[in-house]
Amino acid sequence: MKHPYWLVIIWLIVLICSMWLLNVEQPQFDTIEELFWAAISVSLTLQVYSYLSNKLLIYAWVLYCSGLLLDLLDDIIDTQLFPLLIFDTTLKNSGFLLTCTALLLLIKEKRTTISSLNDEIQTRQALQEQLEYDASHDKLTGLGNRRACFARFEQLQQQYQRIFYFDLDNFKYANDHYGHRQGDLILLDFAVRLSEQFDAQNCFRLGGDEFVAFCNEDTPDIQHLRQQLTSMIKTYQVGVSIGFADLNSDSHPDQILHMADQKMYRDKKCKSMRNTSRTPPP
Repeated sequence: MKHPYWLVIIWLIVLICSMWLLNVEQPQFDTIEELFWAAISVSLTLQVYSYLSNKLLIYAWVLYCSGLLLDLLDDIIDTQLFPLLIFDTTLKNSGFLLTCTALLLLIKEKRTTISSLNDEIQTRQALQEQLEYDASHDKLTGLGNRRACFARFEQLQQQYQRIFYFDLDNFKYANDHYGHRQGDLILLDFAVRLSEQFDAQNCFRLGGDEFVAFCNEDTPDIQHLRQQLTSMIKTYQVGVSIGFADLNSDSHPDQILHMADQKMYRDKKCKSMRNTSRTPPP
């Protein structure tokens, strides 16, 4: 039988018994009250027992309901006929105490579960943040990557006047001649010096040995900038070609990068004319 039918039957019995108790010579209001409490307890038990997994709480509640029923029968049946009725108060109090204990244990268990879930959420958030960081930053240098550059381009275009385009000269030779580990150190050193000259948040590695940086310098000293950026890596016969373009708010990012790239290539054609005396490391 479904729960709703049981509830209807229980409360019909309560109604019939209440009507009968009210029509006797001395209405027993205490018994009616106990009857209602017993019905409420049984109804509640029918509603929640299938959702409870804590056996101690189930047993405690059954014990408490049994005490209520014995308390109700105590007003109807003579104790001499059913001696167990004398344990009604004991069962109710014991059931109540066990219920409180079970609820306390249940609360502690749920707090532990919630704490574990919070730890898992924090771990997942940290993982999500790390994934987002890895997706927008170059693993070697820590600078923003090409994806991050284009994602923030329009925002930076509104804040800054100029974009610089950098391409390392002779990097492939140094990478092949001195080894990939030294090649990584060259890229890392260049990225660190680039971040010192510009805000690291405005510097990006587009890929390979190509970098860009946003700034507000009106008249940049290209030769001085070149010297600052290559003071270490020129020992490995690596230089840098530099191009730049104005950040016109009406121009598309691809057009601006193309103009800066074209100036960088013109600068690269002039690298043989620079005073780039370098001494290879021993």
